[in-house]
Amino acid sequence: MGAIASGRVHTRHLVTHRFKLDRIEEACDMLTHQRDGVLKVAITP
Repeated sequence: MGAIASGRVHTRHLVTHRFKLDRIEEACDMLTHQRDGVLKVAITP
């Protein structure tokens, strides 16, 4: 079992950028091209 699945790692700290759902295309573009130090994005309603 992985560390994340077992609950030993808090993924909240891995999120580097947060986007509203209406900006999902921008979020995907940033993640795809690894811009602005993006590691993981969170999409919120």
